[in-house]
Order: sequence, then C-alpha cells, then structure tokens
Amino acid sequence: MSEGTMCSRCGVLSLIILLFIPVSGSLGQRVTMSCRPQTVCALRESAVNLICSYSTTIKPQQIFWFSPKLRAKWRNEDDPEDLALDSDYAGRVRYTDTQSGSTLTITDLRERDSGEYQLMVITGGGERSNSSAFRLTVTDLQVRVDPDTVNQRKLTCITSCTLTSASYYWSKNGGRISGKTSQSTWVSSSDPGSYSCSVVTGSHEIYSNSVCVFGENCWNVSYSDRRLCAVEGSSVDFLCTYSHPSRLTVNEAFWHYQSGWDPKDLSLDERFAGRVVFLGDKQGVCSLRMRDVRKNDSGEYHFRFVTNTDGFFGKPGVILNVTDLQVSSGPSSPSQSQTITLSCSSTCTVPNNPTYIWSTNKEPVTSKTTKYNKLYLESASSEDIRQYSCALGSREESGVSKFVIAAAAVCLTLILITVSVWI
Repeated sequence: MSEGTMCSRCGVLSLIILLFIPVSGSLGQRVTMSCRPQTVCALRESAVNLICSYSTTIKPQQIFWFSPKLRAKWRNEDDPEDLALDSDYAGRVRYTDTQSGSTLTITDLRERDSGEYQLMVITGGGERSNSSAFRLTVTDLQVRVDPDTVNQRKLTCITSCTLTSASYYWSKNGGRISGKTSQSTWVSSSDPGSYSCSVVTGSHEIYSNSVCVFGENCWNVSYSDRRLCAVEGSSVDFLCTYSHPSRLTVNEAFWHYQSGWDPKDLSLDERFAGRVVFLGDKQGVCSLRMRDVRKNDSGEYHFRFVTNTDGFFGKPGVILNVTDLQVSSGPSSPSQSQTITLSCSSTCTVPNNPTYIWSTNKEPVTSKTTKYNKLYLESASSEDIRQYSCALGSREESGVSKFVIAAAAVCLTLILITVSVWI
C-alpha cells in the first residue's frame, strides 16, 4: 500500500475519532439529588415548601417541578411539563432556585393538590434527571365531639397532619372565645351553641366547619369555601347553608359586602345591580350567584339573616379574589427542545372542561397544536413574532357556551431570544 493511500486512510480515521470524542458537559453527566422529607402533610388554604438539593458537574440548562398525576394534560405522557404552566397551579407555585438546589412553594393549598411532586434537572445535551417523589397530603381541620359527662362535652380540634407549635383558637356562634387557646375545650349543657376551631399558619388563619353542641338547631352559617377566586367577566357561586333555633322564623336573608354596623343588601347596592342573584330561601339555603365579576369586587362577603327575635351573620365570611387571564411561556419538554409552550391560565381554578381559544392578530389559531390550556409552537420562525392571546369559554347555567374572558397578549420577541439562548 502506498504512503499516500495510508495517509489518506489515517486522515479519515482521524476524522472519525474526532467525531466521536465526547464533548465535555454533554455526555456522561451525572446529577445526584437529595430531597426530604419524602412525605409532607399540610392544611387546606395554607402553603408548603418542597426542597431538593442536587450536585452536577455542569450548570443545569433547565430546572422545573412536575407532578405525575398531570400526565394526561401533557402533550406527550412520557415528557413531563412544567407545573407552573398548568392551569390549576398557575399563580400558586413559586420556584426558588440556587446553584445547588430548588424549592417548590405551593400556596392556597386545595385538597386536590394531594399527590406526588418531583424536580426535573436538565443538563447540556438534553440529559434528564428527576428526583424521587414527594408525597403531599392536604387535609382540613375538624372538631371532634366526645361525651365527657352527661352535662359536658369535650371538643378537640383535629387534623391528620402533625402540627408543631400550633396556636389553637375557639369560636362560638361565629365569635372568638377569649382565653381558649388549647387543642381541646369543654362545653357544658348550659352553654349550647355552634362551635368551631382555627389554627394560624403563616399569614392565614385556617378554620374548621362548625358543630352544634347541646342543641338540635344552632345559630350557624356554613360556607362551602371560605376563599373563592374568579376570572374577570365570569360568574361565581357562593355556596352556603344556615340554621337557627327551630322556634324562630326568618324575616330577612341577604348577602352584604365587607362587615359594618349597617350592612347593605347586595341586591340593593348600585355597584352590584343586575349582577347578583340570591339562590337561597328562608329554610336553610343561602347560596348567591354573582355574574360578570370585576376586579373591584374582590373582598370579603357575609350572609346575614334576621329572625323574629334576633339577627345573625356568618363570620369570618367568604373572601373573593377576582383576577384576569395571563399568557405565560417557556420551553417545552426536553425531547421537544425547539418547541415553545404558551400557557393560558390565571390564579383561579377554571370551570370543569373549559374551552380555550387562541388567536393571533385577532385571527383564530387553527394550524398549531393545542392541549388543555397550552399552545405549542413548533418553530421560532418570523411568522411567530406576533402577539398571541387566549379566551376562556365556560358553560353558563342556560347551557350556552359563552366566551367571556380575553387574556393579556404575550409578544414572542423576547421569548425567541430566551429560547435561542436555551437551545
């Protein structure tokens, strides 16, 4: 074999060898993680922090949290998607990232938040590493009534969570009982009424439902939810029941905004004219429907009823938060590294089976992939440098699908810059 031929083959061999030399930071990277505790219990309406630390040989390209229970809402069930882009968590989750760890904070917890949560770390070359799963359980407070003696009952504020250094408070007929700050209290037959307990966690006071002690019918107003959130322009229902001593007759029943010495019936308030409908009666139902909600409707609402002897209102009341839709963005899953994901969401929980409508330049988007509240843009071409917006459709009580909300638009110019750097 000639010297020229041998050199030519050596050159080809050298090229092949060079092509297969691993690039530092793209192959063979290892990420080790430590997450604890693995089991977390928290009260409804409170907040929780899930903490993971990790070590890797190169700075991660992407970090996000996900929950396997949401896989049916992902574009590909094998590719986890960012929890912050999910419509049920948007506005309630926050990531605090450091060079060696990440903390997931979920606020305004709901019982349906119970489930598993994991951290995903993506290094150069798209290699993925996910942590072991946190198991979160969300529960509420309850009052347990135990017979102590014939004329005395023991009340205990209980929950399936272990509460450390908790301060307990007790209320009777909606009013705070001073001096009672232990987990248990005793009630005598001479002091019948509607009793409830509460616990302060962070900046929120979490309340239990009331129980009637030494009486078949007590003064009580019970709200299904003490915190409501609605998207601007939509409708919201305040579900409510009430009771009173059976010998009394209800003369008036109405809702009012905030609290005060002279509460005003919402239906008579010009601010709510034509937008509120009382769905209750004088027999124990006190639900209210509010239509076309506005941001300045946010605040606390109470139900009040007046009998032939006395009046009573449910406190604490129902806190309503009105917000708007927002379009957020981020890269999609690692196997779709050049895909941009737009998410249409708000801090509120949207109605069951909502319909999302995407548009750009006031024209409906029909040629892009969508799933649930997400729009997937396969490429970052010049035609994508436009303004996208979304609308939320909900089924009204008449059975007609109505699109009531227009979301804030998002300009993709900055997104493209971000994605190009990420790629």
